[in-house]
Amino acid sequence: MPKKYFDLNKSVIISAAVLLIANLLIIQLPLFGTLGYEFAAINALFLSVICGLLTISYQKKNVNVTKSFVLSLLSLSLIPLFISIIYSFITLFCSFYDGLLFYVLIVFPAITAGTGSAILISHYIKRFTRTSFVILIFIIALIPFFEIYFNPQVYFYSPLIGYFPGNIYDEGLSPDWKLFFHQLIIILFFSLIAFMILKQKKIITSYKYYFVSAIIFIVILFQFASSYLEFTSTFSTLNAELPKQIETNRICLHYDKLEKSEAEFIAISSEYYFDELKNSLKVEPSKKINIYLFNDREQKKNIFGAGNADVAKPWQYTVYISADSWQSTLKHELAHIFSAEFGNGVFKLAAGFNPAIIEGLPESIDGIYDEFNIDDITALAFNNNFKIDIQSLYSGLNFFKSNSVLSYTYSGSFFKYLIRKYGIEKVKLFYSSGEYEDVFKSNLRTDKVEFENILRSDSSLINSSAADYYFGRLSIIQKVCPRFISDRLSSTWNELDDAKLDIAEKLFLEINDKAINYSALIGLSEIYLIQKKQLKGIRLLKSELKYFEKTPYYYNLKFRIADLYAMNNDIDSAKHNYEDIIKAKPHYALEFLSYTRLSLLSIDRLKDYIEGDDSTKYKTLLELNSNEYNYNSIPVLLNLIEELKIDYHTVLQSFNRTFIVSNIESSFAAYQLSKFMLKNGDYSNARKYSALSLRHKEKNPFIYAMNENFRKANWFYKDADKILLINKSQNSE
Repeated sequence: MPKKYFDLNKSVIISAAVLLIANLLIIQLPLFGTLGYEFAAINALFLSVICGLLTISYQKKNVNVTKSFVLSLLSLSLIPLFISIIYSFITLFCSFYDGLLFYVLIVFPAITAGTGSAILISHYIKRFTRTSFVILIFIIALIPFFEIYFNPQVYFYSPLIGYFPGNIYDEGLSPDWKLFFHQLIIILFFSLIAFMILKQKKIITSYKYYFVSAIIFIVILFQFASSYLEFTSTFSTLNAELPKQIETNRICLHYDKLEKSEAEFIAISSEYYFDELKNSLKVEPSKKINIYLFNDREQKKNIFGAGNADVAKPWQYTVYISADSWQSTLKHELAHIFSAEFGNGVFKLAAGFNPAIIEGLPESIDGIYDEFNIDDITALAFNNNFKIDIQSLYSGLNFFKSNSVLSYTYSGSFFKYLIRKYGIEKVKLFYSSGEYEDVFKSNLRTDKVEFENILRSDSSLINSSAADYYFGRLSIIQKVCPRFISDRLSSTWNELDDAKLDIAEKLFLEINDKAINYSALIGLSEIYLIQKKQLKGIRLLKSELKYFEKTPYYYNLKFRIADLYAMNNDIDSAKHNYEDIIKAKPHYALEFLSYTRLSLLSIDRLKDYIEGDDSTKYKTLLELNSNEYNYNSIPVLLNLIEELKIDYHTVLQSFNRTFIVSNIESSFAAYQLSKFMLKNGDYSNARKYSALSLRHKEKNPFIYAMNENFRKANWFYKDADKILLINKSQNSE
């Protein structure tokens, strides 16, 4: 055997060994241990580089690309696949079909891209060929950086890894036709380059400048066309999807299907938060803020890429939110925009891109999590052994190791502590520099001890069941088959919505075979309820309840069991389960719902309420409140009113009696009614009820949020109409 062949075979063996060792390490990592998207993407990157470098070696030895060479590349590509399949047999297969499809769709186009690029480089560049190849791969990898930087999207398509979904909180992901067509284009493009160079060498050599120019032209054309093919999202795309605008001197809200009054409320709320943030951060954005408000999470996921997470891009001075989530996220996202004025680098973010710093500052300025003071909710976690070491939180990517609620609340509460102790100017300097000791003249360990002592002394929320409810959940990297299960759950619920009960039942059972899943259990219980098999549903949920202890789903399941008992006319068992929830107090919404259910039981209307549509539920709750207010039911009633879009003046007639605020339930009802009035433009009554909600202060865990609502209602009463006048003036120009 000639030496050059021996050297090449040795290179293949070394490459195989590298792949083998790398993959044995990779499968130990979260999300990479099963055959799926993450495993395919990282191996696509490895193989595109390895196969490209091998191709260059073949070209340098003047060995033609032969069948044996192609078989060598194929053999290399199968090494990770076999390792993953064997490991999955030992541990767990999420979905062999999905995993194999991801591998084929992502890895083989990446190999084609790597070898095609290598053949191109080898043909035209004779010196520093490998270096030039690595530079080209780097340039290809850099294209998504520019897409994310200049475009609204957080996802991207790439020849090297196929697809990046863009957000860790959107778990559902499966192969689709868009990925298939993108990868088909990649294979055709790089295969054509390889074919022309290898089979039409004379023509390519004679017309090399035309050939290279044609390649560059096609790449540029593809980038321009990619938005039409839905591989990228541009601002032109976004503005076409969200064509309506409300503009003031400081913000521009882009929206589509919302009622104009609701859009105006969001725009005015943005102006209110702008003033709040300006006062808190002592800085003002240097550019007008564009807020893109999507109709729902599905539209947002299709266009933007992150369905379940609202996002800000400080360097663009843009915010991307959904109509169904903006109330809890808008102030936080606007705070990200304000932080651009003292942020670092081209992204105007915290030094070192530390997520705990990036998210901690906005979370602290927002100050509220699910109606609670963020300090109180963090103390609830800390005092119930849901602890995060602050020092580790500020190093590496430890922010993502815990579930998001813990990471966000600890980061936000610690930043509130820093602002109280050192002042906002020093905190801003720390944000931009990342130098803790240089800025604060203190060390993190000392401040951590003091911060934890503050948490230890905070007894506002002391309920262990509430701690389990908020913090007893896993992060995506701790879950079993999160991509497969989330994607299958979505499609299975669609089957249930279409009344395909047998198909839905089969799919829910398949999901539970992978890992006992709360949503799948609820889906099965719904099927059995439709089939009038309540006892089967009760037995199912009770048998699986033990697996959900110390999680947020435990009391949700108990609530569902109680409803099934009620539908089965077992009133005593239903009542017992509702009372268990009230006693445990895992979450205020569950507590109010359970009290409401018990009140409906007392007038023999619960069964009608549970099986009725929203209109029936609304009428039933009106009846419950006909003689005197049932304060526990009012938040539920207000949600139904919004869903049914009941005329506001009709609603007011239901609340024409005097509110007597004497406990937490009546205080919270007044607070929710105030927010509802504010949203409907009744600023006078909103201010009245916001003040009314503050009458009960003793051991009121919502008092921080209620004070914030009181300030907001006052601001709206004084300034909201001015903002609308500015908008009208902007539109008339």
